[in-house]
Amino acid sequence: MKRIIVTTIVFLSVLFSQNACKGFLDTVPEDGIGSLEMWTKKEHADLGIAGAYSMLKCTAYNSDPASPAGCISTNGLTDAYTKYAFVWGTGFDDAGCRYFCNNSATTSYGVFSTKWKMDYTGVQYTNLCIENLPRMKGLLTDEVYARYWGEAHFLRAIFYFDLLTFYSGHKNNDPGIPLYPSMPDFDKAYRPRSTPADVRKLMVEDLQIAIDHLPWRAYEKGRASRSAALMLLGKVYLYADAYAQAAEVFSQLMRENTVAEMPYTLYGDYAKLFRQDGEDNNESVFVIDCINTQGNGSRMDLLYSNRSANCAGTNTSIPTKELVDSYLNSDGTAFNGVYPSWSSRDAVNTFFSKRDPRLDASIIRPFGLFVGKDNVTYEYRAPYDTQTSPYPCMRSNHSSNTNYCWRKFCNQGNETTIRRHSGIDIPVMRWADALLLYAEALNESSGPSVEVFSALDQIRTRAKMPKVSRAGDQTAVRDLIRKERVYELAGEGHLYPDWQRWYAHNDIGFDYDALTGQSILGYDGVPLALTQVSVRNFTKRNWRYAIPQSEIDVNPALVQSDGWGN
Repeated sequence: MKRIIVTTIVFLSVLFSQNACKGFLDTVPEDGIGSLEMWTKKEHADLGIAGAYSMLKCTAYNSDPASPAGCISTNGLTDAYTKYAFVWGTGFDDAGCRYFCNNSATTSYGVFSTKWKMDYTGVQYTNLCIENLPRMKGLLTDEVYARYWGEAHFLRAIFYFDLLTFYSGHKNNDPGIPLYPSMPDFDKAYRPRSTPADVRKLMVEDLQIAIDHLPWRAYEKGRASRSAALMLLGKVYLYADAYAQAAEVFSQLMRENTVAEMPYTLYGDYAKLFRQDGEDNNESVFVIDCINTQGNGSRMDLLYSNRSANCAGTNTSIPTKELVDSYLNSDGTAFNGVYPSWSSRDAVNTFFSKRDPRLDASIIRPFGLFVGKDNVTYEYRAPYDTQTSPYPCMRSNHSSNTNYCWRKFCNQGNETTIRRHSGIDIPVMRWADALLLYAEALNESSGPSVEVFSALDQIRTRAKMPKVSRAGDQTAVRDLIRKERVYELAGEGHLYPDWQRWYAHNDIGFDYDALTGQSILGYDGVPLALTQVSVRNFTKRNWRYAIPQSEIDVNPALVQSDGWGN
């Protein structure tokens, strides 16, 4: 996919110039890049598909007026909408996720408008591809046409899936989102919410087309595939509580994988999954391909990393004490919440060596080591000090160094050469998640089984943790699966959608008070210095985003999400 990124930029610059100052649903001008004149050469089809992919990725930051924010590549920040992470007030939180964390956002805030714009622009681009590709059959080989046809439908499904997740929810009694199955005429450009069932119907149709037309593996890194389409289809059903259908699709995915010429497997080194030297691994089902060059990289390194890193990271997102406390002991027993004295390096290191190894692989904790700028090995200490023995002290973006820091998606040494453009790929779908979703679908549809435990054991074994207990009924195994998703997927953008689908419609036991009053504490119990955002505020309206006020203003057919007002 790297070879098409530069030409994509040219394509988008023309498109944006044609649509400057217009709404994202404005029809494309007849003399613009989206007109019939555009779809007359093979290169135009290449650019059209590349343009649709480009809406998956945020590349720069808010001082660049052309830079997008709030797209799928930065969904990792949304873990902060749960108790497991928090986004605090740095200027690099372009979309304003911090305002959703402390519930101070209004409907005009960018946290709502940026994702809406990016996803619906992606829908527009895919609709253009689907509308125009049939006219190009004679200009494309059968193989290329089939791939592009499958990719366009897969991408439209993933944009709608993201929109349902954040602005509605996937259940039948959720409010839904506007549905545009084709490029609308001007007088039909603004529509009311369609039901989740109607959106799901289109996603299922799109994904069936993708399954029928795409190869099992992506033909280039960052491209869609049959396996990715099957995995997304399973999620479409699972998120809607259609457990039997989800189990059937995930079972098909597992069966096809066993006979595939290139089957997916879990990568041996969990920590390297989120570093550049672990890319192109056999676990990646669908990734957002990132290159360490201007305009083509990921911003997650900057948002997750620390001040001692080559990118001079901002720690915009921080993992919480609740996340660290959730990890099991290395023998599989639950952690009892008792820590050693933070002043003893040996005691702390011994203590963490007896926890789930995924903790150290995901999070930088007291006396944890980090290879930073100029390949210097730093040690994380609090309070920050100038001691250089045995290592220099790593500096977080908080003067007291009392918070935990992410290790996932943080470049090592001098890998990052351009501050906001990390080369670490974003794993939208990986095989470990497929196994967890498969186990969940089977357990919800028919209860615990050999297949459920086998899927979980594969993940535990890779993590060098004991296999799961076979004791327990469906409820106990459900709890086990949900916790395993936290250990395995923390920081990757799956935890808030999980909470939404698990708790938003069955939240009698959901502890709003505890979450609303959650103080974002450092590892020694000291609140962060930035107290203006150090207490989370979570209410029922936080189960979904507000419809952007700008859309409500121009579209009287839209009804605002509950709790956000008009």
